[in-house]
Amino acid sequence: MESNIFIRQADIEDCKVIVDIGRKTFKEAYSEISNHGVIENYLEDKFSEGAIASELNNTCVTFYIGFSDNAPVAFTTLRNDRKARGLEQQNALEIEGIYVLKEFQGVKVGREMLTQSIAVATSAGYDLIWLQVWQKNMKAIQFYQKAGFVIYETAVSGYRNEITQSDFLMRFNLYY
Repeated sequence: MESNIFIRQADIEDCKVIVDIGRKTFKEAYSEISNHGVIENYLEDKFSEGAIASELNNTCVTFYIGFSDNAPVAFTTLRNDRKARGLEQQNALEIEGIYVLKEFQGVKVGREMLTQSIAVATSAGYDLIWLQVWQKNMKAIQFYQKAGFVIYETAVSGYRNEITQSDFLMRFNLYY
């Protein structure tokens, strides 16, 4: 079944939608590898209404919401305030994350979110896009590789000494 996908830039009125999608998708991805208390602490820090509202008001951060048949089912976060290791001298835009509700994975909304991110980066004159992805998230890695991203480095990320994971840094060159 083909769904009607629509993407638009988020604003402060979308705060609760982003919180709900972020909390649900993060729990789906990480609930089996960490204890419930750590997950809840992370969700409160990263996906509370206050945290998301602060990010929505940050001029270095832009959110886009993806809709399938008029229902919000995904969001992506783009940042221009951080540099990836090895890309410090590059004019690069970060995709902090593409979050798609599990039941809508495979209906192309994630691909459309990525296409939107590339269009934003291109129109703003960036040379490349980078992101960080958990090494055990093979589905996401394959998704990005299929779109043309390449792994160029490894990194370790963590949260309060409670969650530590090995990640890949991936890049997508926009002009060559």
